[in-house]
Amino acid sequence: MQVTRLNVERFDIFIASEDLQDGVDYYYGGTRAVPYSTSDESVLDELHRLQRDESGLKNALINVALAQGALSAIDQALFPENFLGSRVGGARCILRPSDPGAAHTISNTRGDDLEATLATVFSTIGDHLNQRDGRIKLTPDFGRYAGLADLLYRHTPHVLGIKCDVGGCGGKSSYSTTGVVAAFEALGLHESGLPITLIGSAGAMGSDLVGYVRESGHSDVAVCDLAYDRAEDAVPAPAGMTHLPSEQGRFTREALARNGTIIATTVGRELENSSWGAIPKDTALLLAHNLAVPPGATGIQLMRSLQAQGVKAYPGQVLTLGGALTSRLEWFWRQSRPGQPFNKPLAHQVVSSVISYLVRRIEAECKYASATPIDVMYRIASEDPRTSAPRLKERNL
Repeated sequence: MQVTRLNVERFDIFIASEDLQDGVDYYYGGTRAVPYSTSDESVLDELHRLQRDESGLKNALINVALAQGALSAIDQALFPENFLGSRVGGARCILRPSDPGAAHTISNTRGDDLEATLATVFSTIGDHLNQRDGRIKLTPDFGRYAGLADLLYRHTPHVLGIKCDVGGCGGKSSYSTTGVVAAFEALGLHESGLPITLIGSAGAMGSDLVGYVRESGHSDVAVCDLAYDRAEDAVPAPAGMTHLPSEQGRFTREALARNGTIIATTVGRELENSSWGAIPKDTALLLAHNLAVPPGATGIQLMRSLQAQGVKAYPGQVLTLGGALTSRLEWFWRQSRPGQPFNKPLAHQVVSSVISYLVRRIEAECKYASATPIDVMYRIASEDPRTSAPRLKERNL
């Protein structure tokens, strides 16, 4: 991993990517902030994990799916030039505020001083990306921070997730939701008639999923979110859905104890801190978020334990790669079709097709080899045509 540290007033900026190689179009990753008290060592650990286990792994899966014809059923003339043969690696950016005031400012996306506070930060990041000749491209994390992509775009073209009328995808949240729905349907869970539990249902993806299950006519739906349980300014739970209690940093037993399907769109690290033994046999657990399981052998063993318990558990990387995939489509769209509004219906079709392909392949190989979805996911990633693929093979413990 290559790391560059940039210092501006009130912020430290850390930008990481895989070692630059020939045959890779660019390196892509999200941008997020950490608490101002985070140590340098912890920032570097987080950079490494996010770049390798999130951005790098998701793009490896996309590289494999594109190379193996996951989009062959779509009219090839619809795709921008070079997209289908693209190869992308992993990158990541972390911002660390230097004081509590700066941390508070960037936590409030509706604050009047947000843009002014980030002006120097984005100018500095933009200069760095330009100096790297576009080998690294970044995007703010989706949801309420999606609009920041347009602020960074003022300083560099090497930002993804910009507004649609200038060729961007307009943020990643809806595309990530499309991917989760595609997995849900590829697994046949939409036809099961069994209960559905949505954890994190008031967030950007969670609220989209609430809309999906409502429109699909599912009747036995339970929702769980910290926003419903706040002492003040609580968000009302969706009408007609069972409201389950929530807890910071873990899944409650009530949210895990229903059978059927559980879809979690939360912050991360909850499962490892929860009483996951309460999940009933034959439950499908879709961990549709980053940090779904601990990295490395610990997370793999947790997923194997769930399988031994009779729970089908899917890791977040394969479920939520829709944002990375749509951002890739955006880049090649902007290069070959400058000035044309982004084709959002095509992007949703691309995401649905790729994730359906990967889930069906994972299911087939799980049955053939009695493996877990996370084991097969790493095995598929090891087929990445990039030269960095052997490092992913080491993860298949």
